[in-house]
Amino acid sequence: MGDQASRQLWIHRGLYILLAMMIMSYKLMPLGFSSALFPAPDLLLALTFAWLVRQPDVVPVAFIVSVFLLADFLFLRPPGLWTVLVLLGTETIRRRRAQMTEMPFLLECATFAVMVFALLVINRIVHWGLLLDQSTLGLTLTHGIVTVLCYPIIVALSKFAFGLHRLRPTESEIN
Repeated sequence: MGDQASRQLWIHRGLYILLAMMIMSYKLMPLGFSSALFPAPDLLLALTFAWLVRQPDVVPVAFIVSVFLLADFLFLRPPGLWTVLVLLGTETIRRRRAQMTEMPFLLECATFAVMVFALLVINRIVHWGLLLDQSTLGLTLTHGIVTVLCYPIIVALSKFAFGLHRLRPTESEIN
């Protein structure tokens, strides 16, 4: 039984990396689907948080750092800034996961929304402090709203397409 659980864990970990690479590859393609008025959601952030809330062992810290640092380099963001912010956010969620397993889904979405907007505001403050170029505040807020709106879709896909269900406090996690 433990061997089967360990295999499932590594299958989900591989799937997380594969999905992250697919999301980054898609964003790098010159398809022209995004516009200046309606930014694309941060699917990588939504995927990471959704999978972290459901089964935190699937997304260990090393995976989060690797994926988001690679994304920083590929998307020409300041290397490490968004990675550190996401890492702080995910570890905050990981510490509160015991309470989040009993939360209704709307409260989980609200927690995700607060975390997304906190990360975006801190990111803007750091960019402002370092005199870096940044998009308008309206575009940043729209990006946050679109990311929050796509979260339920990511959760539904994670549950129904990939079989990643939310662990209850009584269920054991593989370490």
